[in-house]
Amino acid sequence: MTEQAIDYVEPFIAAFRRMQALLFRPFDLIRWLTIGFTAWLATLGEGGGSFNFNFPSPSSSRRKLPSAGLSTFWHEYFWIILGVGAVVLVLALALGLALLWLSARGKFMFLDNAVTGRAEVAAPWRQYRRQGHSLFLWLVVYGLVVLAVVLLIAGVGVALAWPAIRARAFGASAVVGIAVSALLLLVFMLVNGYVAAFLVDFIVPLMYKHDLRTNAAWRLWLPLWRARPGAFLLYGLLRLVFGVALGLGVLLIACLTCCCCCGLLIPYVNAVILLPVLAWERYWGPEFLRQFGPDYDVWLAAPPPLLA
Repeated sequence: MTEQAIDYVEPFIAAFRRMQALLFRPFDLIRWLTIGFTAWLATLGEGGGSFNFNFPSPSSSRRKLPSAGLSTFWHEYFWIILGVGAVVLVLALALGLALLWLSARGKFMFLDNAVTGRAEVAAPWRQYRRQGHSLFLWLVVYGLVVLAVVLLIAGVGVALAWPAIRARAFGASAVVGIAVSALLLLVFMLVNGYVAAFLVDFIVPLMYKHDLRTNAAWRLWLPLWRARPGAFLLYGLLRLVFGVALGLGVLLIACLTCCCCCGLLIPYVNAVILLPVLAWERYWGPEFLRQFGPDYDVWLAAPPPLLA
């Protein structure tokens, strides 16, 4: 039996055409800003700016706190420092979970606007509440798994380097520990990148189309992966190349135009400026996926599979 030919160029071109139809035919500023808001929600925490706190270093300060004074200060205010640190940690964790929850809901809002061609916020927010909550819980569990694997890799490196650590010397075991940890971390980062890309490009559209929870959507997609792993690996590689090129292009534009650079530092403005690219990317995955049949085509009405 002849294997189905997979096209990689046409989905990319079709995604560009759909982006043009969504945003420029006709152009409407209010519509643009509304869809941009859902795109901003969908991409919260994904490659955005970071908060940088600049503290004066000892070399930049004329006065230095003596080590004895520092020790006294530490012992005197230990519980206050510990309490403040705990509060900051809890607030940071709560903020991170809140952003993750908003992003999970926003992914379905942005996809709904892209698929239907409308510019809505409230309707898709309510309509895809169940899918958004399922995705949020999946991301929390997956984040814990990622953290556990990273700690495990770090533990392997420490175990291999332990002879050098005990001897307090940078020897062969230290080199082996660093090399093995770096290699394992690189492989894991690559796998994690593919999982993240497939989640957004394929799993979210399947959840949207068939009203599925996250694990059920993975079960619907995995037979495709087992049948054509090379096709999806190549797609992921193309997405990586496009992402790198996009990042370099945005950096170049930001360097050449100070105004644009300042705008890109504001998350919502960033999403509005880059909306054509974000919409183009949002269309690419579903356009590629629809080649595998009606059950994988978000634009084609079909009865839901028996997986929910």
